[in-house]
Amino acid sequence: MNTTTITGRLTADPEIRFATTGTPVATLRVANNDRDDHPVFVTVTAFATLAQVVADHLTKGRKVGVTGRLHLEEWETDGQKRSKLTVIANQIDFLDAPPVADGAHAGITPITAGAEEPF
Repeated sequence: MNTTTITGRLTADPEIRFATTGTPVATLRVANNDRDDHPVFVTVTAFATLAQVVADHLTKGRKVGVTGRLHLEEWETDGQKRSKLTVIANQIDFLDAPPVADGAHAGITPITAGAEEPF
């Protein structure tokens, strides 16, 4: 079983791009603190409808809960092997309300967006 859940705040606005098939792909970075209060930064990738919802509704600083699977990316740069552990999202919960015009937050209503990856 390969399932993980992460809760934290976005460190930047989500980046959206499109695969050659036209499928939306969103990348976001989530910050959380470990037990010793050290920051942990996790890269999350969302596909299809989930990617579009995330790109349309989330911004830097928003609190999210991400459920997905761990994915090890591996590549080689200048002869050196490199790797990075990321999360492929199945579900992203919006854990705070979007800011309203005056900078305050409306009432908190969690919103859940979920989608299967296209492959």
